[in-house]
Amino acid sequence: MTGALSDGAGSSRFSHYGAQLLVARAQALLQAQFEPLFRATNNLGSLRTRLVEDLRGELRELASAGINFSEEERKKFGLPPRTEQAQVQCDLQDLAATLLVVAINGGRFVALHIGDGVIGIEHLLKSGPRTKPLSVPDNGEFINETRFITSQDAEEYIRVFRGHLDTRTRNIIGFVLMSDGPEVSLYKRTTNEMAQACSKLLNAGRELPEEVMNEQLAVTLKEVIAPRTHDDCSIVLIARSAAPTPVGSGMTC
Repeated sequence: MTGALSDGAGSSRFSHYGAQLLVARAQALLQAQFEPLFRATNNLGSLRTRLVEDLRGELRELASAGINFSEEERKKFGLPPRTEQAQVQCDLQDLAATLLVVAINGGRFVALHIGDGVIGIEHLLKSGPRTKPLSVPDNGEFINETRFITSQDAEEYIRVFRGHLDTRTRNIIGFVLMSDGPEVSLYKRTTNEMAQACSKLLNAGRELPEEVMNEQLAVTLKEVIAPRTHDDCSIVLIARSAAPTPVGSGMTC
């Protein structure tokens, strides 16, 4: 099972198309490269470089082939009408986006992250579930800056995390991936802690039917989290049931 989230750069005109492509391709690549990534030792650096090059190559192909924009978008961005130019080419940097992805396979996980946003990991402790940061925001030198798959040095900054879900000292029962919008409410930078609400959301994902969970998650994002931020709000939940069979949910607003 995989879950992925990508947040387009606010300064890039067509980053939502880049984010959409990255979510689909990153999940496929991580599934295909799960074993090499999980077992990698001295060759991890070359695997990271290959992943970034593959994803950047996909974005470059999209930019070169062009995008079939809607009429509304053509008016918004001052693009030629479809009758004159069906596919509109763009620059690679127009598609800049972050990437957070987690794959689970045979009691193991691999996670990738570049840019801002947070990947949280939920442990089952004697005192109950607790969600901790696995990968925190990378904002570079300034809080309002970050790195993207399109960044020239992305292969140096993409982070890889690997592990077993169950060991003698821990049981991992969930993952939460979020963009920088929900981060304001669900992650405390000053103390490097996840809000208790993360475990509540994951638990709801275990107990509720997917359709009901998605409806409640949409309401939470729109009415509770979105008013506290000016950024887009996207969140992906991977909750491990008692069985343990992963179940997932995701939402963007």
